[in-house]
Amino acid sequence: MLFRLTLRRLPASPPPLRRRLLSSMGAAAEEAAEAAGLVPLTAARAAELLPAEAVAQLQADGAACVRGALGPAWVEALRAAAEANMADPGPLCDEHADAAGKAGRFHDDQFLYLRHEAFRHFVFGSGVARLAARAMGSSAAHIFYDQLLVKEPGTDAPTPWHNDTSYWHLNGDHICSTWVALDTVKREQGVQYVRGSHRLPLLHAVTNFSGGDNSDKNTYNDRADLPPVPDVDEEVAAGRMELLGWDMEPGDVLIFFSASLHGAKGNLGSAGRRRGYAVRWLGDDVTFEDRPGTMNEGWVAAGYDNGLAPGAKIACALHPDVLAQ
Repeated sequence: MLFRLTLRRLPASPPPLRRRLLSSMGAAAEEAAEAAGLVPLTAARAAELLPAEAVAQLQADGAACVRGALGPAWVEALRAAAEANMADPGPLCDEHADAAGKAGRFHDDQFLYLRHEAFRHFVFGSGVARLAARAMGSSAAHIFYDQLLVKEPGTDAPTPWHNDTSYWHLNGDHICSTWVALDTVKREQGVQYVRGSHRLPLLHAVTNFSGGDNSDKNTYNDRADLPPVPDVDEEVAAGRMELLGWDMEPGDVLIFFSASLHGAKGNLGSAGRRRGYAVRWLGDDVTFEDRPGTMNEGWVAAGYDNGLAPGAKIACALHPDVLAQ
C-alpha cells in the first residue's frame, strides 16, 4: 500500500513572508513526512547509498546515479505534486517546446517548494540533503532552488549541452544537484554528462532553453564575450569526450556537480513520460556573485531576491542550510 501526502498549495504570500516560514521547516518537515509514510534518509543510509569510494568516483567523473535512493511513497508524492504544478505553475515557469515552436510539452518551473507542501516536505524532510552534503564534502547543504522538468511523449525540444555554473550567480566548488527520476527513463532519453568536464574552467555563453537569449522569465544579457559551449557531439564522435548516462527507474537519483557539461534529447521515440525533479544544493564555500548574464536578474524580477552583498556567504533566508533546520 502506498501512502499519499495530502497536496496543499502554500498561501500566495509575498516572498519575504515565505522566507520567514523556512526557519521552522526542518524538523517539522521530517516529522510530517514520516507521519505520511515517507521515510527520510538517515545519515547512516546516505552513507550506505554513497560510500566513500562512490564519492571519490563521483568527484572524479562529475556525475553518478544512486540506485533506489527513494521508495515508492516518495515517488508517488512527487508525481502528484508535479501534476498539481503543471496545472498551476509559478511565476518562473517556461514551456520550452511551445516557446520554440516545437512539438510536445517541455515544462520547466522553479521554487516549487515555496508553493507546494509536498515539495517542501521533500526538500526539508527526505534526507536527500545528506546525499548532497556527502557528494560535496560539505558540512552544510543550502537549498539554492528546486526545479521540475517534464518532457511529455512526442516532445521534440532537447535540453541543450550546458553547465549550470554558467547560469548561476555563485562562486565556489561545493555546488551540486540531485535529480530524481519519477518515471522509467532509458539512457537515450535521459540526461547525459561529459565525464570529468566539471574540472574544466568553463564559463560559457548561455541561452534560454526555449531558444534565443531571453524569455519573459529569465534574461541572459551582457555576456557576449563568453565562449560558446563546445560541440559535445563532435568531440564525442572524435573520441575526445566520453559520455556518462544511465537507464533509470523511479526513485533513482542522479547527483552531479554544477560545472559538469550535460544535456538531453527530446522525448520523441518514447511512449513514456520523462518527469524529473531536481534540487540544487550549495555547500560550505559558496558565495554570491552578482555578475550579469545569470538567472538572478529573472529571479529578482519575480520576487526571489536573496538580499546578499556581492561576495557574501550564500547562507540567507532564501537559501537556508537544510541540515541545520
